[in-house]
Amino acid sequence: MGWKEDILRDVRALPGTAGVVVRDAAGGDTLAHNADRSFPSASLIKLAVLWELYAGASAGRVDPFEVLAYDRSRFVEGGLLHHVLGGATLRLDDLALLMVSVSDNTAANLLMDRLGMDRINASMRALGLGRTVLGRRMLDFEAKKRGEDNFTSPGDVADLLSRMLAGPELSPEWRARVFDILSAQKLNSKLPAHIPYADVDDIEAFLAHKTAELPGCEHDAGVFFHRGNRPVVTVVMTEGIGHRAEGAAFCARIGKIVYDAFLPEQKTS
Repeated sequence: MGWKEDILRDVRALPGTAGVVVRDAAGGDTLAHNADRSFPSASLIKLAVLWELYAGASAGRVDPFEVLAYDRSRFVEGGLLHHVLGGATLRLDDLALLMVSVSDNTAANLLMDRLGMDRINASMRALGLGRTVLGRRMLDFEAKKRGEDNFTSPGDVADLLSRMLAGPELSPEWRARVFDILSAQKLNSKLPAHIPYADVDDIEAFLAHKTAELPGCEHDAGVFFHRGNRPVVTVVMTEGIGHRAEGAAFCARIGKIVYDAFLPEQKTS
């Protein structure tokens, strides 16, 4: 049984709905299941914010070294900034690192406000990512009650990660920074959970990714072997999961299948 059949077997066994895209960026081999289905994005929407910052930097629209003063009245739960005392100064680049590595929601909101939610959505549309919508700030429950929410699809996320790998919108300098930030992910209970490693920092060498979760939804998306010649874009999204442990375990199984399937190619390329 090949790696695609292994993944689809796990998809069929999942007590919920899954969307999975695995794309060998160099070799072209692809699996896509529910690629065009819209899911609540949870923190995967932060990938759109990350793109806007560094595509904007590449185009000269924004300076990642711009400094913002941290006003503690603007904090929301999640990450680290809600523990930081007021008066701190942070560069946009620092906020991006916090937004991804520990999924800091305050950092994400500050970047959304600075970059502009309309601008972020326009950039997604310009890339052809029509199922990716930034409808509200993180933890803005009043907006959610009004029906404003964040959505994306596995296919859109895979296309965005592919654009981060090779799209002309990112300069070499800022492309390297994007993957430096994605590889610093510290929430590693999903895609890399079944892959042997001695220390959490070892994951940086083979996976750059972003996790996300909401009640009933567990997502993880990134690029395996992003430093090699055969990077593999991998997106796993779930909905209707009864217990988050089931969704995390599903992501972990998919991650191990992809890792085992493509690791020999890294060693021989």
